[in-house]
Amino acid sequence: MNADLIHQKFNIALQLGCNFASMRLPGKDDVYFFYASKMPRMQRVQHQAADKPLFFCSPYAASNMAYTFNADAVFFNDELIFGELPAASTSGKNVWFENPTGANFLGDAAFYQNYVSQIVNSINKDKFDKVVAARCEHFPFPNTVNYAQLFADASAKYPDACIYFFSMDGVGTWLGATPEQLLTLQKGIVQTVALAGTLPTGDEHQWTDKEFDEQGMIEFFIDNIFKQNSLKNVRISEVETLEAGNIKHLCSKFSVKLKEDILEAKLHKLIGTLNPTPAVCGLPQFEASLYISQNEKMERRFYSGFVGMQLPDSSLNLYVNLRCAELFKDHALLYAGAGITANSDTEMEWRETQRKLNTMKDLFNN
Repeated sequence: MNADLIHQKFNIALQLGCNFASMRLPGKDDVYFFYASKMPRMQRVQHQAADKPLFFCSPYAASNMAYTFNADAVFFNDELIFGELPAASTSGKNVWFENPTGANFLGDAAFYQNYVSQIVNSINKDKFDKVVAARCEHFPFPNTVNYAQLFADASAKYPDACIYFFSMDGVGTWLGATPEQLLTLQKGIVQTVALAGTLPTGDEHQWTDKEFDEQGMIEFFIDNIFKQNSLKNVRISEVETLEAGNIKHLCSKFSVKLKEDILEAKLHKLIGTLNPTPAVCGLPQFEASLYISQNEKMERRFYSGFVGMQLPDSSLNLYVNLRCAELFKDHALLYAGAGITANSDTEMEWRETQRKLNTMKDLFNN
């Protein structure tokens, strides 16, 4: 990973004052850089021909809709692979865009644990099987933070995560290192994962029935989604442990090979029914999502939505936006959540969110 190149490309975006995004896929060293003079539009993510790479960022619960960068220029590392750089903005501002809404609701440990307790009580009344309780935390920057260096550090520190950055006029600036695949398409093969449970990497504790039950719920949900979309011959892997930075999860993979006409007709429907996944929402999907909208005071914004990229070869890579930060001049808002089931312990769920927040905190503290 060439940190100097990353700094150069980020500085160009600052100098131009344009909308900008960068992405490095899991296990890769290559970075794509997107420069757009026009505000990205919300549109449906679907299987379609494209003459250039497309970058997507979708807010929570937006189904298969996402802000889509109609880039003036796209670089693959230092190679210009599409278009030309836009003209510099007349605003003369050499700063990243900030969310005009600004602050979000910041619940302390007592508030969060009470929220978890209310969810457990509702589960015990057979209203749900699972609800994901999210929160955010204000994190002041310890010193001047360079976003290009943050992106480079995240790429080096979390090689198996999808690393992204975007800054959009009127929307704000986000950075993330997310381990969870929403959906990928490679050479006609669609793949997604069932991901659940959280333990620190290197922890000697074994997975309990709580984590296996939660993972089984998500597996059952995804299997039904494929059936609802009339997709057959779906392969499901054995459950394994997936390490993502300083934490690990239970994971199983789903894959199916689809013909071109099926992809055109059903890929967007599959994305729309998978998102939001039980890993960020709960089960049953509709009831859990409604509960969150009525009881979670925090705005999730892009947290637990998805980010991703489509390439001209029709490959598609979408990732659930989990370990992420909303960036401001002198602070960040860090986002995390925990899957609550009937066996959840309020203090342990609070500690789980703290471990997840450390993914971003460790970058800022470098």
